[in-house]
Amino acid sequence: MKIQIALWSIILIGIVGQSCIPNKKVVYLQPNETSSLPLDSLIETSYNQYQLKKGDLINVEVRSSDPMLAQIFIPTINGANLGQVATAGNNLNYIQGYALNANGDIELPLVGFIHIEGLTIEESKKLISSEIAKFIKSPYISVKLGGIPYATLGEFNRPGRYSALQSRLTILEAIANSGDLTILANRKKFTLIRQHKEGIKRHLIDLTDEELLISPYYYIQPGDQLYAEPLKVRQWGVGVTGSQTFTTILSIVSSTLLIIITANQL
Repeated sequence: MKIQIALWSIILIGIVGQSCIPNKKVVYLQPNETSSLPLDSLIETSYNQYQLKKGDLINVEVRSSDPMLAQIFIPTINGANLGQVATAGNNLNYIQGYALNANGDIELPLVGFIHIEGLTIEESKKLISSEIAKFIKSPYISVKLGGIPYATLGEFNRPGRYSALQSRLTILEAIANSGDLTILANRKKFTLIRQHKEGIKRHLIDLTDEELLISPYYYIQPGDQLYAEPLKVRQWGVGVTGSQTFTTILSIVSSTLLIIITANQL
């Protein structure tokens, strides 16, 4: 009987130790032994100018001394231009625009097709300006991304599809928009799926390492998919804190010992 109790005690201690989630597994941006990012220091983040790819949506705004000509380049919805619709409070002029087709071109009224795949926003602005200048004298051109669409899957509090109406978005902001990760998410093996020109690549990211700040994946790109896999502790199903785990397993062990004692008395 004493041997059985001792055995169950060892099992209980082992399971509690395996089931608890230490802070080291849930805290973001922790320093490491080789860290070169001291606190309060200026960090030069790795931000490369985004290069447009097929399927991207851009907003092109044209202004001119001749408003009638500039009006041609304003997309319409059921006869109302997007500027009028946005005035109603919908901000559709930011998320509606010209999409890059399968050839990497956009088609502008009057101008026709312009190939901008692989160009940055600034480069595409210069090219579009030069093409529109053939029809409008001294135009003012504004070009921007029509938001940053992305998806979150797995151990998020609010997984789903999102579109950030801004020109730059960090991976931490994307996680925050989804309600943060659950405590069961494996922050050391976080997956980012990104469309590259040559195809799709999966990138494994450690969110607990502060060197994420200088990695090429700190900034989200349009079409990125973020997947958070669960920690192995989820397989136990006994709790995520020491208190929860101990209470649950103590109840199980107490019931089991009661059965053993009852059986020995028969």
